[in-house]
Amino acid sequence: MPMSKKQTFNPIFSLFLDMLRVLLSYPKWFAAAIISTIIVAAVEPSIAGLGKTAVDALKKSDGDINASLPNYITMFAIYFFVMGLLKFGDKIIDKTYETLLIISLQRTYLQRRGQERGTEDISRILFDCNRAKAGLDILHKDSWRIVSLTISVIVWQLNLAPELLPALFIAVLPPVLIGFLFGPYLQKASLNMMQIQENIAASTANDKRSELFLHQKSFMRQVVRLEAFKGGSEILMDLLTWFGLLVVGILAFVFNIAIVPKNLQAGDLVLFWTNLNLLAKPLNDIVKVYNKARESYPALIRVLRPQELVTKS
Repeated sequence: MPMSKKQTFNPIFSLFLDMLRVLLSYPKWFAAAIISTIIVAAVEPSIAGLGKTAVDALKKSDGDINASLPNYITMFAIYFFVMGLLKFGDKIIDKTYETLLIISLQRTYLQRRGQERGTEDISRILFDCNRAKAGLDILHKDSWRIVSLTISVIVWQLNLAPELLPALFIAVLPPVLIGFLFGPYLQKASLNMMQIQENIAASTANDKRSELFLHQKSFMRQVVRLEAFKGGSEILMDLLTWFGLLVVGILAFVFNIAIVPKNLQAGDLVLFWTNLNLLAKPLNDIVKVYNKARESYPALIRVLRPQELVTKS
């Protein structure tokens, strides 16, 4: 498929449009996937409000915990039951839609490949399309979840304890900034994996057995390298969350900067810790989505633009 001047001038935007066409090949499932993601992400942070309400109420009960405790146990049981149903439905919808997207990617590649490529077609249909699907997940799931969850957490925090919001952002900022460093390495490793997979597909004949073994060993090394980059970035981001808390403590108690109220209630601490985890998740997910985009970019080009060459950087 020849590229227009607009496509050549802005290849990222053109690729985005191609991704959108694939997503909209099943419009009802596309809408269902987005709606279910938003609902789950919007309802999930309400656990922070429930926790604060329960702790504050129990604190004011003057020792008569037995009278009100069953009510709060029932309330939490209902919450987790409803959340379980919502997450189950969301998972079923996502898995169905993701399978349909792989089918659409396979059909798109076959329409655009230009000519039959033998074993390369097999590799791109079975391996590249599956990796390209991860890039589509960003548009129909990841981005919506990040926005919905972040807004929901901030709204709950503003309603319940707005004075803790600056400390929350300071605590989660360091891991977010560090996490962006891994993207280019993930893209290189992902492209190498797909190229080696092509070599494996082309080495299945009996007289190429030794070549097959070498390509398989090389593929394993690339898989380990890719997972090391991904796992290392996630572990580092988790560790830096504690560093962010240390920064908050130093600013508040050493330099006396008023980012944490002096008279904290037990319910405020529960709310802060819960919302710290909830807010850290979507912000860390921003980094993961960026890395996911870098990892899936070579596959998207190889499937949606099979006539183009993919660079490693």
